[in-house]
Amino acid sequence: MKKLIAISLLGLFLVPALMSAQELKLSGEMWNRWTLENGQVPADTSMTVFNSGITRNFFSLERGYIGLEAKFSDSVKGRFTVDIFSSDILKDGAGLKLKYAYVDFGKLIPVPGLKTSVGLQKVYFGSIYDWDYNLIGKAPSDEYKIANSADYGISLNGSLPSGWGAYQLGIYNGEGYKNSGANLKDNIDPSFLANLRLTPFAGFTLGGSVMTNGKDRNFSLADGSPNPSYNTQLLADGILRAEFGPLDLQAEYVYKEVSHAPDFSAKNYSANCLSVFPALKLKSLAGADIDILGRYERWDETRLPDSAKKNLLHTYTGGLSYNFMPDSNGHNSLQAQLNYVKKDYDESVSGTDYADGRKDSDTVMLQLKWRFGVNVK
Repeated sequence: MKKLIAISLLGLFLVPALMSAQELKLSGEMWNRWTLENGQVPADTSMTVFNSGITRNFFSLERGYIGLEAKFSDSVKGRFTVDIFSSDILKDGAGLKLKYAYVDFGKLIPVPGLKTSVGLQKVYFGSIYDWDYNLIGKAPSDEYKIANSADYGISLNGSLPSGWGAYQLGIYNGEGYKNSGANLKDNIDPSFLANLRLTPFAGFTLGGSVMTNGKDRNFSLADGSPNPSYNTQLLADGILRAEFGPLDLQAEYVYKEVSHAPDFSAKNYSANCLSVFPALKLKSLAGADIDILGRYERWDETRLPDSAKKNLLHTYTGGLSYNFMPDSNGHNSLQAQLNYVKKDYDESVSGTDYADGRKDSDTVMLQLKWRFGVNVK
């Protein structure tokens, strides 16, 4: 309720500013989803015997984005987006939070092709910022909570000469956009980001990202005692994408290194992810705008100091995406998606929490996505 009131009040302040814009667009996107998951369920109260069974079966509004985009001049534009969601597996049944609230300045710094973004915005790490959700799953860095998809900060977004690519430099809070109240930490170390994408020829993209992040603070504000949960993180990502005719192949490698202060008992660790994502677009071959999708990921967290929770996960995804009813700009107004996801933990190197296939699962998801956009002014 407090979030709703706060966002409503913010909207009252935004309305006069938005109405002064030269152009104003209202847009929305809704993800209606059915999820059926099969996994291991306890056979009795001893919690030592497990059988295969349905662990989740529900309908949800997984995401609902309502946004306003305002053009104040040829060089100044703003965006404001609210994220709503509703599911019976949530404690309160539904939720509401800000997703984006930023302004782009095209000529704030006199460098050709450079844009400065200020506010709650995308995090330009790996494939997060241009992930199109053609599969229902998230980008690898978002899926495994390596980096946030959005955060408060300032970024410089530039393009290289002659269409050779693009780059981003950013500084963020480092805590994302979901935390509030008691969930916010005493973080005093901002995140620093550098991202580069190179396009040496059409259909081929090569790039990488580096990001530093801090969690909490090293000493408590209350009594000055050392904080054992404080750590610094080094995040790195490499991405390759090749688009030739109907085939679109993406590959990504993500690395995370966590370091604690020498006087803390917590141990350092690292994790990494390899993701391969091929897609075959049938529109040019068969006429129907259907994509056949596959995805394989290897998430390696075996270097965790907690031996019970260390794990090596293999995830296999297959899916279909049917795009229909395009709008006047060629974007899909309606999209039906079907995904099957199998998660298989390697018991030979994983901890006891993952023994006997206890965390393995098979999930089917069916989703209808619909979008709209209208020029208000």
